[in-house]
Amino acid sequence: MWGFNMGYIKSILHEEYERLKALSDKYSAEIKALPRGSVSVKKRNKNEYLYLASRHKGKVRFEYIGPMVSEKAMAIRKKIEIRKQYENKMKQVTRNRKGYQWKKNMNFFQLY
Repeated sequence: MWGFNMGYIKSILHEEYERLKALSDKYSAEIKALPRGSVSVKKRNKNEYLYLASRHKGKVRFEYIGPMVSEKAMAIRKKIEIRKQYENKMKQVTRNRKGYQWKKNMNFFQLY
């Protein structure tokens, strides 16, 4: 009817699946390399100090970073922002991968 080859479509779907898998692996590695948690600013005697809040064994732990204006504090804030961007990209890739699944043992795609 349309004159297309089903093998061609399967190869395109497989290529897209592999691309999404590679992106997922890349984003996971990037996320692991960046600091976990969120930044918290505490004010002491009219000065602001940055802390990194994260969970360890179910408890929230605050790690002192330094004054808000320090280079270290700015670098941590930037890294946390980059991590959030990668986490958002990872969510998008995960949603896209859920659309179909490669059945390696059966050598075909199952669309959902």
